[in-house]
Amino acid sequence: MSTEEIEEINRLDHEQHHRQAEAFKEGYKKGICYLCNKPFKTISNDQPCLHWLLRQCKFKKKDFPKIYSQYSYVNIAAFIRWCANQERFLSNINDLSDEKSNSKIISYTVRWKNIEWTFDCSKNDFNGHTGTSINYPHYHFQMTIDGRQFINFNDFHVPFTDHDLFILKNSIEQGSWFKHNFGSIGSGMQEAVSVEIDNIIEHTTPSSNEDEATYQFSTMIDASENPLSSEEINEIIQESERTGKSFAFIAQQKLKDRAKIKTIVSPANSIPNITPRTKHKR
Repeated sequence: MSTEEIEEINRLDHEQHHRQAEAFKEGYKKGICYLCNKPFKTISNDQPCLHWLLRQCKFKKKDFPKIYSQYSYVNIAAFIRWCANQERFLSNINDLSDEKSNSKIISYTVRWKNIEWTFDCSKNDFNGHTGTSINYPHYHFQMTIDGRQFINFNDFHVPFTDHDLFILKNSIEQGSWFKHNFGSIGSGMQEAVSVEIDNIIEHTTPSSNEDEATYQFSTMIDASENPLSSEEINEIIQESERTGKSFAFIAQQKLKDRAKIKTIVSPANSIPNITPRTKHKR
């Protein structure tokens, strides 16, 4: 394919995503699902829909196969991630690669209000368990409500669709040029920590509530050759509060010629933990 053809495909894909994202957000504000045009609180057994997973309706565990027989992993994951980011952007989705085991193809947890969903797929799951009835590529799914299990990892072996396998295999094998994500409103903490650290420090705003924060800053100032007074530190704090800029950014601007400043940026402590899947004993 030529560069022009690739750019055109990417442009059309971006436009389609934008239309869907806008329709989703408009419906979400009203409590209406953009897929079926019905309120989140309704359930129609003859029309399975992803909004059932929000548990605003009388969705039961036994209904889950109706959803995954109708929607692919990519569809399910995108809808859940989009919902999570409407409540708290980025930090409701822990998809940090550093916290994912090397034996996993997929491993992340998404939080929305009082619900957490976890997607898990090991390399063995992805290849299918040879010699068993589960010899097809699949993933595991867990859903908890108020910390109590509603759907357990071992309840279902959810099959990947051909479309899922196309995306996942190319992401693994052709990751240098084939990129898949869940769009701008489906981003998680992995994309948050992939931003250049200088941009994070400059453009983030301090939060008064740690439970709403995306990042955690730890700033160290070495002014041993030209010690700082408490008044100078207080001035930096006050300017940070007045301008909405981070303490680290103001300190770098004011003290760059007289002190060594190091800021460590890490994910906020309030992001959900990735729920581990225990090995099933046979």
